[in-house]
Amino acid sequence: MDRRLIEAWLPIAEIGEESVRERRSMTALPPIYYLHVWWARRPLVASRAAVLASLLPADADRERFRHVLGIHGDPVGTRRRIDAAKRSGERFEGDAYGYGRAFTYVPSSQDRAWIADALSAAGRTSPSVLDPTAGGGSIPFESIRLGFDAFANDLNPVAALVMKATIELPLAHGVAVRDAFQKLAAEFLVRREDRLSAYFPAEIEPRALATNWIWARTIVCPYCEGLIPLSPNWRLAPDGTGVRLHPDAKTRRCTFEIVSSVKAQSEGTVHG
Repeated sequence: MDRRLIEAWLPIAEIGEESVRERRSMTALPPIYYLHVWWARRPLVASRAAVLASLLPADADRERFRHVLGIHGDPVGTRRRIDAAKRSGERFEGDAYGYGRAFTYVPSSQDRAWIADALSAAGRTSPSVLDPTAGGGSIPFESIRLGFDAFANDLNPVAALVMKATIELPLAHGVAVRDAFQKLAAEFLVRREDRLSAYFPAEIEPRALATNWIWARTIVCPYCEGLIPLSPNWRLAPDGTGVRLHPDAKTRRCTFEIVSSVKAQSEGTVHG
C-alpha cells in the first residue's frame, strides 16, 4: 500500500503554533503578504507541510521533515513557557523560541537532495504540484521553494495576477523584478506627493513625518456653518488612547490632540 506521510503522521500542534507565529507580528509578515491583501491566504508553513507530507512516504525521517519545514526547536513548549511567564509577570530576554519563524527558512540544497532521495526510494521522481484554486498562492509558492514544479490558477483574475507576480515573474527575471518595482514605487511616491500634499496640513515640527491620519465624516452646522466631525466615540486603542477635540469658534473648525485616558476623550458627536 502506497501510504504518504500525511496519512500516517503530522506534527499538527507544532505546525499550528508556527502558523500563528507567522502572523503574530503585523509588521513582519511574509513578504508576499504585502504584494496584495488576500482574504484567504494560507500560512506558508502549513502549506509547505501539506505539500511535502502529501508526497513523502509514510516512513520518511520525521525529524528531517520538521527541519525542512523550518521548525528548528520546540514551538509548543516555548509557547507554554511564554504563557506561564506572562501569568507570573516574568519576561523573556531576546527571542524565546531560539530560532527564526519557520516560514523564513528556505530549504537548502541538502534538504532538496534528501527530498529527492526519499521520493526516489518510494518510486516517485520529479513530482509536480497542481492547485487549480490557489488563491493567494501559498501552495505553489512553497512548492517552488521545495524544488517542485507547480501549476496553479484561480477563478479570480486578481488572484491569478498576484500569483504571476509572486512566483512566475521572479523565477523568470530574478532581481530585475525587484529593481523595476523599486523604480516604479519611487515614481509613485513622487506623484502621490504632488497630488495629495494640498489635502494634508504641513507638520509643525521640522523633519517630522506623519504616519497616521484620523478621518471622520463631517456635517455643516446649520447655525454657524462650521464643520462638525462625526464619530460615535473617539477611542483609538483599548488602553485609553483617544482623541480630544478642540473646536475653534473663530475659524469654525476643529483641531484635536491625542490623550491617554477615556475621561480625557471627547464625547461622541453622533449616535449609532
